[in-house]
Amino acid sequence: MKDIKAFTLAEVLITLGVIGIIASMTLPSLVNNIRNNVLQNQLKKTYSELNQISKLFYNDYNMSIPEFTANWSGWDQFVTQIFPKYLKMYNKINDWTYGDKDPDTGLNTDTMPYKLYALGGKTPVASYCDLSGFYVDVNGRYYSINDRPTKSTENGPTICVDINGVKRPNMYGKDFFLFVFTVDGSVIPMGQYHKNNSNDEGGINPTITGSDRCKVNQSNYYSLSCTYYAIADISPDGKGTYWKDYLKNK
Repeated sequence: MKDIKAFTLAEVLITLGVIGIIASMTLPSLVNNIRNNVLQNQLKKTYSELNQISKLFYNDYNMSIPEFTANWSGWDQFVTQIFPKYLKMYNKINDWTYGDKDPDTGLNTDTMPYKLYALGGKTPVASYCDLSGFYVDVNGRYYSINDRPTKSTENGPTICVDINGVKRPNMYGKDFFLFVFTVDGSVIPMGQYHKNNSNDEGGINPTITGSDRCKVNQSNYYSLSCTYYAIADISPDGKGTYWKDYLKNK
């Protein structure tokens, strides 16, 4: 009889051990890539829908959202009456604004509906859009809106969207993004240049561009232009893509 060739038990165990080691090294990266791919698609959908809303508004009112919201009465009407009309089941769930502070800690983040973080940060930070309170739509996305533009010729207001609501990571540049309504009836991601952006970086409707505004930092101010890089899928450091490369270890 011919000899029957087969793997020994030791060889099988060694092979399984090697496979286990490789799996333990690659599985976290695979899971992270899948999660980021889902978030990227959600971001694209949100960006598209906001552009549709901006264009519908222009057609309905014969003016852009910045022109309409350049005074406080227009801003209030847009936030409480008009914007909800374009989003199904858009309901206010929290009255938080920049002035709200917890009486015990003195922090203005404790009364927010959930904890929010800067990119890579560990300490809760406030929503940059801190005037309207928080709203939720039928898809579970959370919205907050910033101050009105100071002039009808300036872009604004800024709208902040948590594209998956209370689900983690609740972090700027991962699932929390900022957009700006423009005077030409569209929407741009925060961080993108536009000739009608305000020049006041610390004011109501800032022009925040550049890689220095998308990096790991405890302050939300250093995560604001991440929206532009996330939409374009380019890394702020010039090394590869945003979703697969820049967020790899963040």
